[in-house]
Amino acid sequence: MTAKETNIKPRLGEGIYLVKDVSKILRLEYSKVYRWIIEYWGNSLDNDIDYTFGDIDNRAINFYSLIEFYTFFKLREKGISSTDIKRLHAELKQLLNTPYPFAIAQDYFVEERRTRKTKKKFVYYRYLDSLMKVGKKKQFSFRFIDEFLEKIEFDDNNLAIRFFPLTNSKNVVVDPKRQFGQPIIAGTNIKTQTIYNLYRGGESKEDISILYNLPIEKVEDAINFQNAA
Repeated sequence: MTAKETNIKPRLGEGIYLVKDVSKILRLEYSKVYRWIIEYWGNSLDNDIDYTFGDIDNRAINFYSLIEFYTFFKLREKGISSTDIKRLHAELKQLLNTPYPFAIAQDYFVEERRTRKTKKKFVYYRYLDSLMKVGKKKQFSFRFIDEFLEKIEFDDNNLAIRFFPLTNSKNVVVDPKRQFGQPIIAGTNIKTQTIYNLYRGGESKEDISILYNLPIEKVEDAINFQNAA
């Protein structure tokens, strides 16, 4: 593999996520995540940057790549080629002046146009109030992106800073500045895995709630999150 000019390295406050973490947090199939993380690293979305770190058997990414990976994964799942995604990523990277353009608050669109023999897919993106086309014709919005964006908290520069993996609940948060980015109970440094281990060990939800001075619903959400992983 050709060495890149720039390597993304683990830094304090940016989180560290192995394939199993990405699969658990984003609720994506492990085998597919493994395959695409390796491709994300091997072929890279950028000719000058490696977005993963660690040895070949323990590839890891940071928080920004975690957020980016969901969009990458879902667009691939929708049939968009990695070449088209790479082109979109490169254009956005230059426009927004960041190596993590998919972690910026924006919407993505895919439109299908049928011809006599083929069905072509075109990728679109909209940044703030501007609609920029990577393909042609009008946009078609996929709800999966809207639902994902609703789980992300952005800073004043529209860059992702926290992710809430549960639907309709902010009791569990992925914050790269806390516990190396592992899922925790919101407002604390208590990992959901810690709560789950106690529950699996025989402690009742009520006792855990008292032990950690947590509302029972936060204990339940932590357990539900881990159970679903």
